[in-house]
Amino acid sequence: MGSLEDQKLMDLHEQIQQAIYWSSNPNWQRVCEVLNGMCMSDMLDEIWRIKGTGRLDNLAVFVPRASGVNIPRLRVAIGAIQDQPPADFDNLLRGLPDDQQFAITSVRAVTQAPDPLSPTMWSKFYWSTRSIAPPGDSTDTSTGSSDGKGDDDAVHLAADIATALTANAPRGKNPTTYSVTVVFRNLDALKLGKGDTELALLHEPNVSVQVSPDPNNQAAYQAAISIVNLHLKRNWGLLKPDVELSFGAQAGVTQPGNSPAAGVQAQLEVHVTTRISLVATTGLGFGPPVKPGDPPDRGAVHFGNRDFDVGFTPFTIGIVGHWDPP
Repeated sequence: MGSLEDQKLMDLHEQIQQAIYWSSNPNWQRVCEVLNGMCMSDMLDEIWRIKGTGRLDNLAVFVPRASGVNIPRLRVAIGAIQDQPPADFDNLLRGLPDDQQFAITSVRAVTQAPDPLSPTMWSKFYWSTRSIAPPGDSTDTSTGSSDGKGDDDAVHLAADIATALTANAPRGKNPTTYSVTVVFRNLDALKLGKGDTELALLHEPNVSVQVSPDPNNQAAYQAAISIVNLHLKRNWGLLKPDVELSFGAQAGVTQPGNSPAAGVQAQLEVHVTTRISLVATTGLGFGPPVKPGDPPDRGAVHFGNRDFDVGFTPFTIGIVGHWDPP
């Protein structure tokens, strides 16, 4: 992906900006000449920036009259970024080398959703997902990782950062919680199936810290693992609506008092992108009895006696951000 931190690309970008703005009528011939000298991926990035000026359609009208440039290549690159590509877009595309076709179709798949994909409103989506990993390539550049690693299948240490809303919070109390989790991504004791449907046993062990801005809520430190995890992979362009259904177990301590606790949890996770997920969970917690004066647990309904406590969390819904080291 072309970055303007590269001095060569910055110089070309400035030449295009001068051609557009330094006279009463944009010098579209000069714009075409500069774009024509770029590799396809850098050209697509610069055309995206031109779209941000609101003048991409004007450039598209001029291109067929340009001289000394590869007109079909320019037209198809511009068409990939336009909201409405030219009618002969598919024929133009087939005339390009395979690697350029791949770059074009990757961008076109992304720019179809959401509609319209405005550079101003959706630039972050463009930068993070415009490239799709080639068939058979283990790397995934759709995550926006500069090294192309992305959300691959190799076992590695990573982190999840989540915020959630809990059930049963009384009126006037803050129902949110925040958690940071260190996770062994893609580590499974046994995996059954492959491709679009996978069933994993003892999936992704992790250690987490959960806190809440409500000072009456308990802070929790726990280790957890998914005993069973069913992963349904469904990747469509900009979105990555993978679905994970899991049943897991946790053990840890809560503050104050370092009280030991354990629990089981069922979770539904929908991957909106490779970096963002929506989650809904329900679970049972087991621990020491609740004593008079203990801070209330806003998210659970408690049962038990003076020797033992069972806390039922009806539901927690929230957003999880997935981070992988570069």
